[in-house]
Amino acid sequence: MAFSTTPLTTALGALRGFDGRDLAGLSAEELSLFEQASAAVYRHAGVAVAAGAAESSRRARGTLASPTPSQAAGQRRETAQRLGIDEGSAQRLIAAGGEPEASRHPQVRRAFRDGRIGAAAVEVLERTLDAIAEAPAMLEPTLVAKAEQLTLRELRRACEQAIAMHDRASLEEQERRHRQQRELVVGRDHEGMVTLRARLDAASAAPVIALLDAQVRDAFQRRKDDEVVAGSDSRTAGQIRADALVMLAQHCLGCDEPGSGVRTEVVVRLDYEALATGLGAGSCDSIAGPISGATMRMMAVDAGVIPVVLGGGSLPLDWGRGRRLFTAAQRKAIVERDGGCAWCLAPPTWCIVHHVDFWNHGGRTDLDNGVLLCTGCHVRLHSTEWELELRDGRPWLIPPASVDRDRTPIRGGVARLDPRVAA
Repeated sequence: MAFSTTPLTTALGALRGFDGRDLAGLSAEELSLFEQASAAVYRHAGVAVAAGAAESSRRARGTLASPTPSQAAGQRRETAQRLGIDEGSAQRLIAAGGEPEASRHPQVRRAFRDGRIGAAAVEVLERTLDAIAEAPAMLEPTLVAKAEQLTLRELRRACEQAIAMHDRASLEEQERRHRQQRELVVGRDHEGMVTLRARLDAASAAPVIALLDAQVRDAFQRRKDDEVVAGSDSRTAGQIRADALVMLAQHCLGCDEPGSGVRTEVVVRLDYEALATGLGAGSCDSIAGPISGATMRMMAVDAGVIPVVLGGGSLPLDWGRGRRLFTAAQRKAIVERDGGCAWCLAPPTWCIVHHVDFWNHGGRTDLDNGVLLCTGCHVRLHSTEWELELRDGRPWLIPPASVDRDRTPIRGGVARLDPRVAA
């Protein structure tokens, strides 16, 4: 396939319109256009670099099916030095730059060649598709569409869900391996401070994270309530977590009823079939990523874990204008729908329930008027021109015209990551 410079030339033409302009004097809409044009140049220039690096690699290996280790290392170094980037980024460009039709995943490579996704996304997508032994035909185009809409971090989470959905054995094997590799190492640094380094599997980490998050949230809330009081709690989140661990140890050593001092919950969720059979995958509020049905059943036996079985009966949750704050039961139902911050996907433990139609403007404290938002996104929503709507019971974010002239809605919550749902 002959290489075309047309996309790059077109992108440069759009950027050339800003030649000589003072960026500080641009309107919000002009700045958005400038950023879009410069991003297009960046992506298409990366395509050109990748195509050249891939061709150099092909020539270096000659008739070999793949480069030797020394050839690959040399090509990485040369590309990295030429572009002023690290060798890992250089390798991703080389790997992504081959001819789409010669790849096992041509739709992924075509999306890169068209400048629709970056080399890092190519690596994530191809690794995911390679990991699923019998991937359905529609999975590749669906994940490519996701990659065009998601950040790289969100794409990795969506791909984790895809692997869990289509390759249960792989997920369960990973969980067994993580369980075997769990550890807590106690040491000292050069100043004599004690260090703790832990690696935990999902089931072990969930209650630990839930307890620490609850302590941080409680301390920050008390600080907000007492902000006018001199000498109020000024600890960092890291210091609060350290103190919580110390207090927990002290409490366990001196009390027959250990506790955290702050109410904490570990919530795991899966559908009824997965609970009954151990097949499928579920999720947990405290950690990102899918958890196998077998591990979820094990966790649900623990009295300190609240299992949420989807598809069962519900509580009378709509309170209308009768109360301003959402109840704990309402919050749980909204967590089931959103899965975390509707904007940045921060875990539920970091979030509050936001009234879509503001309470002081007559909005009701009902499920169809509540959305999970973390503190940062809550402030961002109130202080920018972004809008948030519920459509068919699901949150959607509407960017301002300065960000997207078409104001294309963006799906909110973890549904954005679901490989079965269109982007």
